[in-house]
Amino acid sequence: MYHYRKTRKSYRALNASDTTKPVCTLCDEDNKPRIIRETTTMILLPNRVSYDIFEGMRVVEHLMIVPKRHVEHIEDFTNQEKMDFMSLAGEFEMKGFNVYARGAKSATRSVAHQHTHLIKTDNKKAKSVVYIAKPHILIRT
Repeated sequence: MYHYRKTRKSYRALNASDTTKPVCTLCDEDNKPRIIRETTTMILLPNRVSYDIFEGMRVVEHLMIVPKRHVEHIEDFTNQEKMDFMSLAGEFEMKGFNVYARGAKSATRSVAHQHTHLIKTDNKKAKSVVYIAKPHILIRT
């Protein structure tokens, strides 16, 4: 998952502003208007700053499954949360979304509230990807 320079700047700025908030970014009431769908225990949100590239393909849509309850790990889900989570993940996987979550101890995990990314790509694999200190260049045939 990669951001181009412009989206990386937005991502970093939002993450920096998150540290000044008194409440978890994903628990924040400001997310309410952004909710696309909800179950008893989960909400579906668009990611604030979508990835630009995922697995060498352009990202066309980027959503997140977020537990309503502040919980850091899937392991801590209640049975109802597990059912709601799997139902949403399965539904969106069938719609062509990739299901991705960082591990609990990942150094790149930006929020200590479990969230799982649903990433839909244009499904056009790049012939080559050039990584030169970002932004990245995709060359397709």
